[in-house]
Amino acid sequence: MAPTLLAIVKADLKTAKSLVRSSDKFQKHQAAYFTQQAIEKTIKYVLLRETGSQPWGHDISRLIMTAQGKGLEIPEEIIKNAAVYTSWEVVTRYYPTAVIRRDSISKAIRITEQWQKSIR
Repeated sequence: MAPTLLAIVKADLKTAKSLVRSSDKFQKHQAAYFTQQAIEKTIKYVLLRETGSQPWGHDISRLIMTAQGKGLEIPEEIIKNAAVYTSWEVVTRYYPTAVIRRDSISKAIRITEQWQKSIR
């Protein structure tokens, strides 16, 4: 299951990268959504690989606490922005007036890609 989850993360990041440059606000929102999904699934991948179990849920802060409780490292930038990234899971789908900065999405994509490469 873990290699499959990592493949899904790669697909999420690829999709996010293709959408983040769009001038269409809703496509940009989808980029944020897929980035949030990639972050969430990367934490779950690390937990599954290292502990054999995978928690349920979308709250990145909670997932980080679980991972840290198991002695696993999470990038500082992910920890610092966990609440923002978590919000993208809902805001992007149900609140079309929300403002999500393109540079914030792009930075999260870069950090997640770097993190993913380091955990292989």
